[in-house]
Amino acid sequence: MILEFYRLSDEKITELKNQPEEVYIAYLQDNYAYIFGKEHKENDTVFSLDKTWDVIRFLIIQSDSTIDNRLSKIYGKPLTNNSNNLVNFLYSEEVKSINSLLQETPIENLRQFYNEEKMEIQSIYKASDFDWIFLEKEIEILKLAFQEASKKNSGLIINIG
Repeated sequence: MILEFYRLSDEKITELKNQPEEVYIAYLQDNYAYIFGKEHKENDTVFSLDKTWDVIRFLIIQSDSTIDNRLSKIYGKPLTNNSNNLVNFLYSEEVKSINSLLQETPIENLRQFYNEEKMEIQSIYKASDFDWIFLEKEIEILKLAFQEASKKNSGLIINIG
């Protein structure tokens, strides 16, 4: 399973939240997920993470020392109440808040939280199969997604699929 971040305005996220699931899924697929989609611009409006996203989330959440556990919200809230929903969102203010913490956290510091035993207990997909250099590149993509969305005062849709 991959994970993609789509950079959209807060207004567009709100509009999608008010649509039936089949409508917003089709919109996201046609415009963002599809590589020839109107809004698909790699590392600008679309940021893709490989199967490592679960490992990355673990590392980032483990590194979070904030009182409100702000980084635990890195993959957002469900777009709708549908229990099968794999589309989440973050509005621009949440993105900015998370981004400031991500940018302050050097990737090298995340390495200390890499614990295969803990990850396997939490059923993280193939926790021991990833090379650290590959993980670093994927973490950079995640940080870039938040950085670009923050700069452009945008929210993020998170598509797990």
